[in-house]
Amino acid sequence: MEKQESTLYFIGMGLRGFYTCSLECLDILQKADIIYIEKYTNFILEELPPLMQKMSFKFKFVTREELEEKDSIFLEKNRNKTIALLIPGDPFIATTHISLRITAKKKGFKCQVVHNTSIVSAAASASGLSGYKFGKTVTFPFSENYSDIPYEIIKANKLINAHTLVLLDIDPFSNRFLAINEAIDQLLEIERKKSENVFINESKVIGIAQLGHKYEFIHAGTVLKIKKIHWREIGPPQALIVCAENLHFTEEESLKELWGIEN
Repeated sequence: MEKQESTLYFIGMGLRGFYTCSLECLDILQKADIIYIEKYTNFILEELPPLMQKMSFKFKFVTREELEEKDSIFLEKNRNKTIALLIPGDPFIATTHISLRITAKKKGFKCQVVHNTSIVSAAASASGLSGYKFGKTVTFPFSENYSDIPYEIIKANKLINAHTLVLLDIDPFSNRFLAINEAIDQLLEIERKKSENVFINESKVIGIAQLGHKYEFIHAGTVLKIKKIHWREIGPPQALIVCAENLHFTEEESLKELWGIEN
């Protein structure tokens, strides 16, 4: 009997987990031998929807250790199978899963990618800012992993008149997340030390929480205004956009009409 081809599907779940999986995704899940879900790169807040419940026997959660440190063992265990790996957002926006993809290719697996919405594109769309005017994206870490790199990225982006998307750190397994006002306080502290006028109380920012979810919350204004909001009560995931110094006139109009920000 001819052996089944080893196939690994990297499937983006979009912003809202199971409920933003595509029709293409559902088609693949039905024919997959096993469905793995990784939820260490983002929170998955919803239960399985009715369309997926009948396939629940196929679902297994997988850890970072299994996919990164023990990727060869994971792949050999699933050789000659059709595997679906569900990933929050878009599979390769960050480099988290690229090593698994490379190892799978080396081991003769057929790899397929199903793309979906990512915070990187959706944040620009939701904010009313131009996606073409965003510079380098950066993740702001928890305080125990202190770094001034986010400040330096904001500074570099401002030099080319670009917006900065700042993703705030999460730890789904420990149910931890960094809230926007906490990140703002840390950025202001770095500003006090460096005094380079990069991130000040008057800087224009946009706070985003639970984008794409039922209770998404977006608010814009000065740093001084935004940091007063009780972001921790809103919940994760959260991100902060630090606006460029000079906005296009369409961006100015968007910020005024959508969020009440005057230039």
